[in-house]
Amino acid sequence: MLFFRRVAPILLLLFVLSPIPSPAEDGVLRVALDPFPPWKYLNRIGEPCGMDVELIDMLAQRMGLKVEYSMYPFSRALYLLEYGDADMMSGVLRRKDREAYLHYLEPPYKDHSDKAFYLLRGRSRLLQTYEDLHGLRVGTQIGTRYFPEFDHDLKIDKIAAHSFELNLRMLVANRIDAVVNTEVAGDYEIRKLGLQDAVVKAPYIYREKQNVYMVLSRKSPLADRLDEFNAVMADLLREGAFQRIVAGYIRKAQKH
Repeated sequence: MLFFRRVAPILLLLFVLSPIPSPAEDGVLRVALDPFPPWKYLNRIGEPCGMDVELIDMLAQRMGLKVEYSMYPFSRALYLLEYGDADMMSGVLRRKDREAYLHYLEPPYKDHSDKAFYLLRGRSRLLQTYEDLHGLRVGTQIGTRYFPEFDHDLKIDKIAAHSFELNLRMLVANRIDAVVNTEVAGDYEIRKLGLQDAVVKAPYIYREKQNVYMVLSRKSPLADRLDEFNAVMADLLREGAFQRIVAGYIRKAQKH
């Protein structure tokens, strides 16, 4: 309860201080970003950065659109798209309930989303197989789905927070036993926070093909250009644009 009293005001400020989406304008693509480095994040001066951001910029440029970015928690970003208060979002897995309010741009821009679990150093032996998750307190992110077996498994004690960083803080404080995240993003965030000596990756990693999409709100004024969005996305991927973006980030990470 003490932890909740400390965190609740911070979460309230996040929602209060998040900019209210402006009404849609002609030629403007309103993108709701959820913090998920290195795919999407704000740099030190508050500018949107990341691999997804670079791909969206290319997409918008070819379509003659100006991009307006705003940062929200994942669940809040989905809510904005559901009600047409934002146009686009990246890094979304295909789920039946989401299809009611989202168009999934085809083709998907990623075809895998490996999920890793992180524990305190010296405890990785606790998680050798999927079944070892049963009985553990696992930190998740509000509104995020990972893979069907995990998402629907009632034998796992899932504790949801608004960010992976907050989950890591709880892990270090022994409030939870493990944290789950997309492997690339989890590795990146742990290095960025300087937690490599305290937090390690479990031997068990969920590896299975999962398509990851850019999505467009069905209520967006740009929804009537869906075919154009799909065509431009297909062109970019066929040209290898996203692979070049990813390769550039890998080179940067190797230099640090």
